[in-house]
Amino acid sequence: MKLIGVDHMNKNKRSKLVVFVLMILFFGIVLVLAASATSEKSANEKGGNGPKSVDDSQWSEWKQAHTVEVEVTTVYDYKKDGKLKITETYSGEKLKGKFKVDKLTRSQTFSVEDGAEIAVSAESGSQILKPGDKIEIVTQESKVLTTEDDPYPQWTYSKITSLFKTYYEVEDPINLVWEDKSLKDVKNVILAHKWVDNPVEYTHYLPYPDGSWVAGDGVADSKYRIFGGYHTRLWALPCGNVVSSAHHDDSFLIIPGHQVDGYENAESKVAGFFGTPTGVYCLENVCYSDYYNAYNDGNATFF
Repeated sequence: MKLIGVDHMNKNKRSKLVVFVLMILFFGIVLVLAASATSEKSANEKGGNGPKSVDDSQWSEWKQAHTVEVEVTTVYDYKKDGKLKITETYSGEKLKGKFKVDKLTRSQTFSVEDGAEIAVSAESGSQILKPGDKIEIVTQESKVLTTEDDPYPQWTYSKITSLFKTYYEVEDPINLVWEDKSLKDVKNVILAHKWVDNPVEYTHYLPYPDGSWVAGDGVADSKYRIFGGYHTRLWALPCGNVVSSAHHDDSFLIIPGHQVDGYENAESKVAGFFGTPTGVYCLENVCYSDYYNAYNDGNATFF
C-alpha cells in the first residue's frame, strides 16, 4: 500500500526509516535517539532507569493511512452442545477500493461452561443468547488494517482473510520486554503465581523480520475468565528477548467477550512478578481500546 504524490512519497520514506528503527528495537540492538539527535547507545547498557525512547512521530500518519471504514457483520451461533461460534465479516466499497477484495472474514469457536446464558451487547441494546440461538448484528466501524508485508511492530495483530490473501488488524500494544530471557523462563515465573497456560483466547500475531507471523503464547489468571481476568501473550524474539502484551479482559458472558478493559493495571500486575524493573522503553504506542476506552501510556516495562 503506497501513497501517491511527492509529499506522500517523502512521508513514506520517513515512515520506512521509523519502522526500520523499531524493527531494530524488537529484533536486535536498540538505538536510543538522544535529544540532540547526534548520539546513540545500545539499550543493553543498563545505565539508569530513564525511558529508552524510539522516535515514532509517524504512527498517527501510518494509522490514518491504514484506517478503513467497513460494514461489520457479526454472527453469534450458540450451538446446543455449548459451543459458541463468532464469525465477523468486513465488507463495503471503501474496503474493496483499498484492498481490491469484496470481504474479509474470520471466525473462532469457544466452549461455554454449563450452557450459560450469554449477553450480547450492541448499540441497539442487549440480547440474551441461550444454546440453540443464532443472531446477526451489523455495524459501521473504522478498522486499522494492513497487509502481511506492511506491519507496524509495536502492536499485536489478529488475522483476517479473503479467499486469496491474508490481512492483519492492529489489536493490542506491546507493553513488557525481557532482555536476554527465554520464553520458558518468563512463562515459568508467571505460572508460579497461579496463572494457567493455554487459556481460552483469540489468536494474536507478531511480525518477525524474516517475514513470518508468529502466534502468541498465552497465559492468564484463569482458563476461561468467565467474569473477567488478567491475560498476556508472549513472544520469543530472534534476538533472544521476550515481549508481551498484558491486559485485563472483561467478562466472557458480555459479548463480544474478552474485551480489553485495562492495559496499565495488567502491565503492573505482570511486572510485579519479576521484582524491580530495569526501566521502560518508550514505544510510542499510546492507545485507547475501542470497547472500554482502556488506556495504554506507550511505555513498555523492561527487565
